[in-house]
Amino acid sequence: MEANEFFLTALSRSEGTLKRALDGLSPEDLRAQPAGTGSNPIGWLTMHLTRVQDGWLSRAQGMDSEWDDAGWGAKFGIQGEAPQWSPENVHTFDPKNAETLMAYWTAVKARTDRYAGSLKAADLDDELPVGRPGAPPMTIAQVLALILGDNVQHIGQIAYLRGLVKEQGWY
Repeated sequence: MEANEFFLTALSRSEGTLKRALDGLSPEDLRAQPAGTGSNPIGWLTMHLTRVQDGWLSRAQGMDSEWDDAGWGAKFGIQGEAPQWSPENVHTFDPKNAETLMAYWTAVKARTDRYAGSLKAADLDDELPVGRPGAPPMTIAQVLALILGDNVQHIGQIAYLRGLVKEQGWY
Protein backbone atom coordinates (compact mmCIF):
# COMPACT_ATOMS: atom_id res chain seq x y z
CA MET A 1 0.00 0.00 0.00
CA GLU A 2 1.30 3.43 -0.92
CA ALA A 3 1.52 6.14 1.75
CA ASN A 4 -1.26 8.21 0.17
CA GLU A 5 -3.55 5.16 0.08
CA PHE A 6 -2.84 4.53 3.76
CA PHE A 7 -3.66 8.18 4.55
CA LEU A 8 -6.93 8.06 2.60
CA THR A 9 -7.96 4.75 4.21
CA ALA A 10 -7.31 6.09 7.70
CA LEU A 11 -9.17 9.32 6.89
CA SER A 12 -12.19 7.38 5.62
CA ARG A 13 -12.27 5.29 8.80
CA SER A 14 -12.23 8.44 10.92
CA GLU A 15 -15.07 9.85 8.81
CA GLY A 16 -17.26 6.88 9.75
CA THR A 17 -16.63 7.50 13.45
CA LEU A 18 -17.38 11.21 13.04
CA LYS A 19 -20.69 10.50 11.28
CA ARG A 20 -21.77 8.09 14.03
CA ALA A 21 -20.74 10.53 16.74
CA LEU A 22 -22.73 13.42 15.22
CA ASP A 23 -25.78 11.37 14.26
CA GLY A 24 -28.93 12.58 15.97
CA LEU A 25 -27.28 15.41 17.92
CA SER A 26 -29.34 18.57 18.32
CA PRO A 27 -27.87 22.07 17.97
CA GLU A 28 -27.94 22.26 21.78
CA ASP A 29 -25.95 19.01 22.01
CA LEU A 30 -23.40 20.43 19.56
CA ARG A 31 -22.96 23.55 21.73
CA ALA A 32 -22.91 21.78 25.12
CA GLN A 33 -19.83 22.23 27.30
CA PRO A 34 -19.98 19.30 29.75
CA ALA A 35 -16.96 20.44 31.75
CA GLY A 36 -18.29 24.00 31.97
CA THR A 37 -17.34 27.22 30.32
CA GLY A 38 -14.09 26.97 28.42
CA SER A 39 -14.35 23.33 27.38
CA ASN A 40 -14.56 22.59 23.66
CA PRO A 41 -18.08 21.80 22.43
CA ILE A 42 -18.67 19.03 19.87
CA GLY A 43 -19.68 21.51 17.15
CA TRP A 44 -16.60 23.66 17.60
CA LEU A 45 -14.30 20.60 17.63
CA THR A 46 -15.84 19.36 14.38
CA MET A 47 -15.41 22.72 12.67
CA HIS A 48 -11.87 23.06 14.03
CA LEU A 49 -10.62 19.68 12.85
CA THR A 50 -12.15 20.28 9.42
CA ARG A 51 -10.66 23.78 9.14
CA VAL A 52 -7.21 22.49 10.08
CA GLN A 53 -7.38 19.88 7.32
CA ASP A 54 -8.82 22.44 4.89
CA GLY A 55 -6.14 25.02 5.68
CA TRP A 56 -3.12 22.73 5.48
CA LEU A 57 -4.14 20.91 2.31
CA SER A 58 -5.28 24.08 0.57
CA ARG A 59 -1.92 25.63 1.38
CA ALA A 60 -0.13 22.54 0.08
CA GLN A 61 -1.98 22.93 -3.22
CA GLY A 62 -1.49 26.70 -3.40
CA MET A 63 -5.22 27.35 -3.51
CA ASP A 64 -7.87 29.10 -1.42
CA SER A 65 -9.52 27.04 1.27
CA GLU A 66 -12.93 25.45 0.93
CA TRP A 67 -13.93 27.66 3.89
CA ASP A 68 -13.24 30.77 1.79
CA ASP A 69 -14.25 29.44 -1.64
CA ALA A 70 -17.67 28.21 -0.55
CA GLY A 71 -18.41 30.83 2.09
CA TRP A 72 -18.53 28.43 5.04
CA GLY A 73 -17.97 31.25 7.52
CA ALA A 74 -21.26 32.85 6.45
CA LYS A 75 -22.98 29.45 6.54
CA PHE A 76 -21.97 29.27 10.21
CA GLY A 77 -23.01 32.88 10.82
CA ILE A 78 -19.47 34.29 10.94
CA GLN A 79 -19.15 37.65 9.21
CA GLY A 80 -15.66 38.55 8.00
CA GLU A 81 -12.64 36.80 9.43
CA ALA A 82 -13.23 34.00 11.91
CA PRO A 83 -12.15 34.95 15.42
CA GLN A 84 -9.04 33.60 17.07
CA TRP A 85 -10.67 30.83 19.10
CA SER A 86 -9.85 30.51 22.78
CA PRO A 87 -11.37 28.85 25.86
CA GLU A 88 -13.18 32.13 26.49
CA ASN A 89 -15.04 32.19 23.16
CA VAL A 90 -15.43 28.64 21.77
CA HIS A 91 -18.98 28.65 23.13
CA THR A 92 -19.84 31.47 20.69
CA PHE A 93 -19.40 29.24 17.61
CA ASP A 94 -22.81 28.32 16.22
CA PRO A 95 -22.55 24.95 14.44
CA LYS A 96 -26.14 25.36 13.14
CA ASN A 97 -26.70 21.58 13.02
CA ALA A 98 -24.90 18.29 12.44
CA GLU A 99 -25.83 18.32 8.75
CA THR A 100 -24.04 21.65 8.16
CA LEU A 101 -20.95 20.43 9.99
CA MET A 102 -20.91 17.20 7.95
CA ALA A 103 -21.47 19.13 4.70
CA TYR A 104 -18.33 21.17 5.40
CA TRP A 105 -16.42 17.99 6.33
CA THR A 106 -17.62 16.26 3.14
CA ALA A 107 -16.58 19.17 0.93
CA VAL A 108 -13.12 19.29 2.50
CA LYS A 109 -12.76 15.51 2.34
CA ALA A 110 -13.59 15.54 -1.40
CA ARG A 111 -10.77 18.03 -1.97
CA THR A 112 -8.48 15.99 0.27
CA ASP A 113 -9.26 12.76 -1.58
CA ARG A 114 -8.49 14.35 -4.95
CA TYR A 115 -5.23 15.84 -3.75
CA ALA A 116 -3.92 12.95 -1.66
CA GLY A 117 -5.01 10.46 -4.33
CA SER A 118 -2.78 12.25 -6.84
CA LEU A 119 0.36 12.22 -4.68
CA LYS A 120 3.36 10.15 -5.67
CA ALA A 121 5.96 8.88 -3.19
CA ALA A 122 8.44 11.59 -4.22
CA ASP A 123 5.86 14.32 -3.49
CA LEU A 124 5.83 13.44 0.20
CA ASP A 125 9.26 15.02 0.71
CA ASP A 126 8.22 18.37 -0.83
CA GLU A 127 8.37 21.19 1.70
CA LEU A 128 5.69 23.78 2.29
CA PRO A 129 6.66 27.34 3.15
CA VAL A 130 6.76 28.27 6.80
CA GLY A 131 3.24 28.61 8.22
CA ARG A 132 3.97 30.79 11.26
CA PRO A 133 6.89 33.09 11.98
CA GLY A 134 9.68 31.03 13.49
CA ALA A 135 8.11 27.67 12.56
CA PRO A 136 10.21 25.29 10.46
CA PRO A 137 8.93 24.22 7.06
CA MET A 138 6.97 20.98 6.93
CA THR A 139 6.99 18.26 4.29
CA ILE A 140 3.79 16.97 2.70
CA ALA A 141 4.31 13.72 4.66
CA GLN A 142 4.47 15.69 7.92
CA VAL A 143 1.29 17.58 7.00
CA LEU A 144 -0.55 14.31 6.27
CA ALA A 145 0.63 12.92 9.62
CA LEU A 146 -0.53 16.10 11.38
CA ILE A 147 -3.98 15.79 9.78
CA LEU A 148 -4.33 12.12 10.77
CA GLY A 149 -3.22 12.88 14.31
CA ASP A 150 -5.70 15.75 14.54
CA ASN A 151 -8.51 13.53 13.25
CA VAL A 152 -7.78 10.69 15.66
CA GLN A 153 -7.49 13.05 18.63
CA HIS A 154 -10.48 15.29 17.93
CA ILE A 155 -12.89 12.66 16.61
CA GLY A 156 -12.14 10.58 19.69
CA GLN A 157 -12.91 13.64 21.82
CA ILE A 158 -16.14 14.21 19.89
CA ALA A 159 -17.26 10.61 20.39
CA TYR A 160 -16.43 10.79 24.10
CA LEU A 161 -18.23 14.12 24.51
CA ARG A 162 -21.27 12.64 22.79
CA GLY A 163 -21.36 10.04 25.55
CA LEU A 164 -21.22 12.76 28.20
CA VAL A 165 -23.84 14.92 26.52
CA LYS A 166 -26.25 12.07 25.70
CA GLU A 167 -25.36 10.09 28.85
CA GLN A 168 -24.76 7.03 26.69
CA GLY A 169 -21.09 6.37 27.33
CA TRP A 170 -18.58 5.46 24.67
CA TYR A 171 -19.99 3.50 21.73
